[in-house]
Amino acid sequence: MKKYLSTLMLATCLVIDAQAQSFGDFLKSAAGEVAKNLVTNSATKAMAPNAEAAKAPAAADADPAAALAAAAAPTVAAAPALPPGCKRIKGANLSVGPKPDDFEPAILWPENTQCPVGRFGDFEFKQAQAAKSAFREASAYPCNDCEGGKYFDAWGGRSLVRNGGDYAKEFPKMLIALEKGKSLGWKGTKYSVSITAIGEQPVGETPCKQFHYTLKQGARTVAEYDGMYCKWQGAYSSEATWHETV
Repeated sequence: MKKYLSTLMLATCLVIDAQAQSFGDFLKSAAGEVAKNLVTNSATKAMAPNAEAAKAPAAADADPAAALAAAAAPTVAAAPALPPGCKRIKGANLSVGPKPDDFEPAILWPENTQCPVGRFGDFEFKQAQAAKSAFREASAYPCNDCEGGKYFDAWGGRSLVRNGGDYAKEFPKMLIALEKGKSLGWKGTKYSVSITAIGEQPVGETPCKQFHYTLKQGARTVAEYDGMYCKWQGAYSSEATWHETV
C-alpha cells in the first residue's frame, strides 16, 4: 500500500511539474508576443502620424484672404541684364543689336547699339551726320544779305512746297511718297540737288526709308551722301511720325 502511494505521489509530482513547465513556456510565449506587438505598434506610430492628432493648419486654411491675394499678385519679371559697360537708365529699353548683313547703306545703321536707349532719336549716326554736313557746306554760295555771308543750295527744297505750305510737314511727305528708284530735285543758285529713294529697310522694328543725295555743278558731281527718314514717336507727339534721322 505504501509503495502504491509513493508511486502515485511521484506520478502526481511529475504531472504537476510537466504542467508547470508547459504553463511557464506558455507565459514566455505570451510575453514574447506582447513585446513583439508593442515594438511593431511603436514603429508603426513613428512612421505614420497619429490619425487622431490635430493637423497643423495650412496657409490657405489659416488665412484664405491672404492666399487669394497672393495668387492674384502679378509676377514681377527680373530686369534683363545689361551689356558690359552700360548703365541702367530709366526708360532706356530700346535696342536694335548689330547691323544685319543685308542692311545698306551700312553708314545708316546706329553707331551706339551696345547699350539700350530711351527712344529712337537717341541713336547716333555720327559718320552719316558728318557726311551730311560736308554736303551742305559744299553747296554754299556767297550772298550779301545772308547771315554769315553765305547760303546753301542744299536748303533749296523749300521751293518744292507750293502755296505757302508748311515745309517741315510737306517736304518729308514728298520724300516718303517716292518709290524706290524715283527722285525729286531742284536747281539752286549755283548747284543742283537730286534726292533718290534707294531703300525701305527698317532699323530694328522701326520703319525707315533710305535716300541718296547728290550735289552737282553742271555734269560734275560735287558731293553726295546717304540719308534716312524713320517713323517713330517723338517726345511731344501722341503718335509715330516720320523724322529726318540723317
